[in-house]
Amino acid sequence: MDKKLKIHYFGCSFTALEMSPTGHQFINYRHLVDKEFDVESKNLSYTGKSNQHIFDDVYNHSKEIKKELDYKHLFVIQTTFNDRLGLPCDIEDKFVSLCKTEKPDDYIEEIQIKFYNDWLKYFYSRANSFKEFQKQIDFVGCYLNMNQIDYIFIGMDEYLDFLKDDSIFRRHRFLSFEETNSFYKFATLNKLRIVDIPETTTSGQYDYHFNKEGHEILASKIISEIKNTYLF
Repeated sequence: MDKKLKIHYFGCSFTALEMSPTGHQFINYRHLVDKEFDVESKNLSYTGKSNQHIFDDVYNHSKEIKKELDYKHLFVIQTTFNDRLGLPCDIEDKFVSLCKTEKPDDYIEEIQIKFYNDWLKYFYSRANSFKEFQKQIDFVGCYLNMNQIDYIFIGMDEYLDFLKDDSIFRRHRFLSFEETNSFYKFATLNKLRIVDIPETTTSGQYDYHFNKEGHEILASKIISEIKNTYLF
């Protein structure tokens, strides 16, 4: 008997958000993909997550689905900006992602923001972040291959095209968008962000997430990749 397809989504706010504070209406690409294939899905994305946090979710969740034998699993993994920092935190006893640089909501966040700002100022290196990114992608891709879990990567950092060795994108099933491996860069160039719609900024709100057309284009790309590559 053929197994049913189940899609698992990982990422940050680009995958998680369902609405914009500007009032702009869109349907998140996850729902468009699910509707096309009429499948069950699970969303593990969350606003503010770092790549380290996203990959930690992928690793942990891949062990949980081993019991779901009736499904053919597909992981859609949206990576995020490399200057975010993810690490285990004993203060909260959980894995946390740091991307906020001001306006803490509480004392713990104040500590985290100060640490993150110091890290950005004194320790962050774009070149080294790319090396770490490549190592993490190789690990995650090889691990999923070993466990026979199909996957698609969506690159987001707008500097991904600076990587001298771009074979990692072909090797580990990254979607490509014309001349770039970064959907955020593609969205910026093609005015596919909410902020690129002039009427959304009249209230002083600036939302850099994808607009309605952006979600539709990303969904179409994923749907095409699934149909052309994965025989479900």
